[in-house]
Amino acid sequence: MKITKNIPLLVGIALPIVFIFIISIIIFTPSLFIKPQYNFLYSNDDYYYNYNQRYSNTYIVENNHVLLSPLPTTTGIKYQSDNPPLFLYDVKTDSTHQIDWSEAKNLLIDAGPSSPDGYIVKYQYSNDGIFELFGSNGNQNGYVISKGNGSKKLNGLNSNGYSYYNSGNFKFIGWIK
Repeated sequence: MKITKNIPLLVGIALPIVFIFIISIIIFTPSLFIKPQYNFLYSNDDYYYNYNQRYSNTYIVENNHVLLSPLPTTTGIKYQSDNPPLFLYDVKTDSTHQIDWSEAKNLLIDAGPSSPDGYIVKYQYSNDGIFELFGSNGNQNGYVISKGNGSKKLNGLNSNGYSYYNSGNFKFIGWIK
């Protein structure tokens, strides 16, 4: 009989727990279904050069192929005779590895911005929600692959020393068909 007397107390304790559970499901469920099918190609222009050094070329996509495009010269900048490094991100293994220009020029590329299955790669700043009022931690910034409301952090793209402050010189080239 004491349970019937304490029903308002039980409801008052259980209701916030149920709300937290429901909100957690709504927030985290879309990320569970992020399963892209297409790998992508990217470069990182600040791979190893300093402030006043630049690569002499960049990459563009024309007719579904990656091409080298010379950059305009600027006085006071030392230009290198090489190209920025190319990387292939494997969405199945969630890993990245460097590839040679000889490999990249033979790939069929869709310049996007979205993949054929609807995913995009973007830089996402962290959001600590209501707890930003008490101080926040910005080291959750980084590149994600997303579709709709769901997103998944991409391993290996967030390791340059500048990603804490900005998105670095990541350059998305295209989706591999």
